[in-house]
Amino acid sequence: MDINSLAQPHILKQPVYVTGKPIAYTAREFGLDPESIDKLASNENPFGPSPKGVAAAQDYLKTVNLYPDGGAYDLIGKIAEFRGMKREQIAVGNGSNEILTMLGKVFLGPDCNAVMSQHSFAVYKLTTMAANSTVVEVPMSAPAFKCDLKAMRAAVTDKTRLVFLANPNNPTGSDLTAKEILDFADSLPETCILVMDEAYTEFIEDQAPDFRSRINEGKNIICCRTFSKIYGLAGLRVGYCLARPEIIGLINRVRDPFNVNSIAQAAACAAIDDQEYVNFVREKNKEGLKQLMEGFEKMGLPYVKSQANFISVGGFKDPMDAFQALQRMGTIVRPQPQMGDILRITVGTKEQNERLLKNIKAYLGK
Repeated sequence: MDINSLAQPHILKQPVYVTGKPIAYTAREFGLDPESIDKLASNENPFGPSPKGVAAAQDYLKTVNLYPDGGAYDLIGKIAEFRGMKREQIAVGNGSNEILTMLGKVFLGPDCNAVMSQHSFAVYKLTTMAANSTVVEVPMSAPAFKCDLKAMRAAVTDKTRLVFLANPNNPTGSDLTAKEILDFADSLPETCILVMDEAYTEFIEDQAPDFRSRINEGKNIICCRTFSKIYGLAGLRVGYCLARPEIIGLINRVRDPFNVNSIAQAAACAAIDDQEYVNFVREKNKEGLKQLMEGFEKMGLPYVKSQANFISVGGFKDPMDAFQALQRMGTIVRPQPQMGDILRITVGTKEQNERLLKNIKAYLGK
């Protein structure tokens, strides 16, 4: 019997999310020393995890025979204190990715849709499709590759339940002003919810819109954040969202028991107190972006101005060929053929950025 006949028909149309290539896999494939490979494909923190987070995680290893706190009491309390919000306005997830998935379970279905930009985080589309809901993608044009808020607003109908918006946007790296985003949020009807993906917001904290007052007023806004990026805890998978209590209550109805493990909870609690490290990473990232942009300009390569911890750069006739060639040289990047001639590249350390620029120059024969 064909197992596909037992599956829900819409799942057969569901694409599979393709992750970045692991270092070990690339080392085996190309016969390289793993220590010589720079992974600049998944927007990970090249400076490592928060030291305070690591210390707390190590302490909690002694108690992994016990289930984690299913309500994440300490972590939610820590987030509430740090963000100046109430406990009942916070939900935690196995990375902010799981929160996006839970929102699909709660709010999407066959008779509604979700609006998003064309070149945005793939999980928005996957979440919508998995709920058998309609994906409404709004075009995004080169060279700026910015979310077209006017067109997104025009795409919202009475069937729209979720509007996904990231700032800075992944994979383009482009960002919008706080006023643009706040005005957009205020323009949305009560029949839909704005899902603000703030995975990279810590890199532009002083320029980012602050939705907390609107959430306190009861607006339909959900702000999702992660400890994977600036805190460097990607391997532990922990994120959270802020929203009004009624929305958090619905999220918790579909949240899996013990969805955030005890090691992740402990590390995230400690990492929040490691703002010195956060500031260090933010400044190093700015230096790295400047280094990469100057290098691309010297080679005459167009790029999308970014304030995230990655940058999209063009000028590659065949981005898949460039991806393969750079791997053979020991640099893993992320090709973006759907955007044209573009590679998305994580900002690395100064040394990693130097090797990347050298390898790109060699590939292009410049």
